[in-house]
Order: sequence, then structure tokens, then C-alpha cells
Amino acid sequence: MKLINDFFNIVDAKTEEGVYRCKVKLNADHALYKVHFPGNPITPGVCLVQMASEILSQQYGKDLLLCKAGSIKFKKPVVPNDEPTFVFSKMTTDEGRLKAQIFVEDEENQFAKMSLTFCEVVR
Repeated sequence: MKLINDFFNIVDAKTEEGVYRCKVKLNADHALYKVHFPGNPITPGVCLVQMASEILSQQYGKDLLLCKAGSIKFKKPVVPNDEPTFVFSKMTTDEGRLKAQIFVEDEENQFAKMSLTFCEVVR
């Protein structure tokens, strides 16, 4: 299930000095927030990982799939009214795989830190 343009929308994106930054707006009315958790909704960690995959897929114009999670640390919950920025750094390609260090943050908080490797989906 794709989350882009439904669960979240990209509101700003830019690349500076090899670092790709992508600010997103979450859809606070999405059904996921009604079940995770009612009355105190937070963004599921698996959704943050999927969002990173979809953001990079759009950036590179290729369907990418997570093929390795080196490390993932969720530091603070992302709530529906947050507008987090995904910061992609140390991006390298090796044998058709894209490796990236990813931070999910805003001006005041770091929500998550991930080292992920993506593979291109071959159809």
C-alpha cells in the first residue's frame, strides 16, 4: 500500500551539499491514526520506514524496496500534527543498492535515525 499522497504529502524538498531534505505533512484524518492509538495517535514506525522508501523512490524515479535495515532507532513519537523532515545523507550506491543514513526530525526534535539499504524493484 502506497502512503504518499494519502497518508502524507511532500511539502518541500531540496538537495544541498549531497544531503536531500524532504519535509512532509501528515494526514491527521487518515484511518491509521484512528487505530494507532485512539485518543493519542502516533505514526507507526513501520510507516516512517515506508515513507523513506517512497520519498527516495520519487526522488530517483525508480520503485525502491527496503532490502536491509542496518539500524533503526525511534527516539520520539511522531504525532499527526508534526511536519517532520526526512534528511537523507551518506547516500551511496553499490551493486544496484542504494544505502542511506536517514534522520526524521523537525527544528526541535529528532524522531528517528535509520541506516537503510534499498533495492530497485525489477518488474
